[in-house]
Amino acid sequence: MPTPHLTGPLVIAGSSLAGVRAVEGARTHGWEGEIIMVGAERHPPYDRPPLSKAVLGVGDEPTVPLLRQADTWEALDVELLSGTTAVGVDVRRRRLMTSAGEIAYGALVIATGAVARTAFGLNDFDNVQALRTFDDALRVRATLDAARRIVVLGGGFIGSEIASAAVARGIDVTIVNESATPLRRAVGPVASRVLADLHRRSGVRVLAGTRVVDVHVHDNNIRSVTTEAGDVLDTDAVFVGIGSAPATDWLPADGIDMDPTTRAVVCDSTMATSAPAIWAAGDVAAVRGRAGGHWTSAADQGFVAGANAVGAQRVHAGIPFAWSTWYGHRIQILGETAGSVTESVDGDLILSHRDGRVVGAVGIDAPGRIARLRRELAGSAVAV
Repeated sequence: MPTPHLTGPLVIAGSSLAGVRAVEGARTHGWEGEIIMVGAERHPPYDRPPLSKAVLGVGDEPTVPLLRQADTWEALDVELLSGTTAVGVDVRRRRLMTSAGEIAYGALVIATGAVARTAFGLNDFDNVQALRTFDDALRVRATLDAARRIVVLGGGFIGSEIASAAVARGIDVTIVNESATPLRRAVGPVASRVLADLHRRSGVRVLAGTRVVDVHVHDNNIRSVTTEAGDVLDTDAVFVGIGSAPATDWLPADGIDMDPTTRAVVCDSTMATSAPAIWAAGDVAAVRGRAGGHWTSAADQGFVAGANAVGAQRVHAGIPFAWSTWYGHRIQILGETAGSVTESVDGDLILSHRDGRVVGAVGIDAPGRIARLRRELAGSAVAV
């Protein structure tokens, strides 16, 4: 195993899954020096997928879904600066600027993740909520426990999982989705229609191809919303699930290349950025023009970034994979499911094809078939 050498500590900006995996990548590849992790939240590093699943479930009060237990974290020997926000980078001087002061780095991994997108004009009302952090999830859970009817803006993963948690409580749910069907840009039109039908079969009203244009407010709480199509929806709360954006507003305007469309940090397949001694991983990174957003990608990218930051020569080549649970059904998305692909339905799979080969799939309650296809795609393309 190589013994890498840095002139300064390895610094991780962000206490995310990608950040934790960067630590593990560095330690696995022989780095015995100082590692400093800067995390904006007060909690130790935790897993985000359970926030909109198990944490919102009906039952016992949830606990923070830690990514690593205390003994494992102690063995990794990381100085964790919780409640500390990254606010800038001096690329030339190799300094990370934080809310607690400057930190010199020998190598830097940017793993600050993403922030929830907000709905224009709705930010300041008391009963409008988004879900990104554990504390957000606790607030959403408490609101659902007291609600009788809700409006969800957006039919993506987070919006759909909030709707699912609401249905489990017997709440009347309406999803307002600007596109014709939920997740259309992520999974394609055929799979999107199948997912929309799943909402409706579960008792959720889906208003597609429209948006909220007006609200009725009392005591700084939205009591009803009016859609562009003229629907008036009474509600106890409004949940915003219209996606997320890479958390890169704190990065310098020059010195680190950003994707002009997504504002993610541009990386090559080694997770290196355009700036010397800086790597990026997870939701904040764009590899080969594709932004992050999947748990498995963040895990692999983080490990690669941390390993390479201390002298390894690894390459990220993972296949995108995501999962969700709606109304007791397991949704899995694998490989390429959007863009220049064609779709076909094969039982509980919607397959994506390009040039006569399967390149991805959306599965509903098909974990075995998805697992087999995932192994095949990892090895080679699958013939039609």
